[in-house]
Amino acid sequence: MYRSNGFSELAKLMFKNSGDEEKIKQLLIANYSEADLIAYLHTKDPLLSRSAGSALRLVGSPEVIPELVEALKNNDHGTRFNAEYALWEIWSHSGDDAVDTMLADGKDLLKNEAYQQAVELFTTVIEADPNFAEGYNQRAIAYFLLEEWSKAIRDCKQTIALNPYHFGAFAGMGHVYVRLGNIEEAIDAYKQALVINPNLISIAEAVLRLHSQTETEGE
Repeated sequence: MYRSNGFSELAKLMFKNSGDEEKIKQLLIANYSEADLIAYLHTKDPLLSRSAGSALRLVGSPEVIPELVEALKNNDHGTRFNAEYALWEIWSHSGDDAVDTMLADGKDLLKNEAYQQAVELFTTVIEADPNFAEGYNQRAIAYFLLEEWSKAIRDCKQTIALNPYHFGAFAGMGHVYVRLGNIEEAIDAYKQALVINPNLISIAEAVLRLHSQTETEGE
């Protein structure tokens, strides 16, 4: 079992098979439990914690989300990056391949600026799985791009209700409040995103700008 030598073997497994994710998944499932990977995620050795974050991106279940959120505050930048990447990957999987395919197709529509079509497809995702938080989050993005502010806020709030760790939805809600001129609400939403994920530099900068703006207006 690889567990007996986690440091060298896990990193070696991830590196040697880096071009074949399916093979990595099979090897991880065969040789590591989620508990093993979580333990490695929180070690002080950066190479091991980074490898564990990458592994959890591939094979982690929703049960590991709190551990990945904790890793967002790790002292090592690479570990924090891999933990965030893993969270987004896990959040994008509903457990139903058909739903996940529709979500991915909706994201492609967003990239191609087909925002109304994206709304319609994300609505189908939500109808298929009303408890899939990422369906609401992606529809909130589409509504934001369509400048339908109240609908974007509604979907951000529903995302957070289903997934309280979703820093992206908090940040998105902050963006909408800025557009509406609701500065205090924007600052509060941004701060909640930063509590979960302190690595959101652009959000931290936005908070500073908004604080400066309110102070200037108060003079």
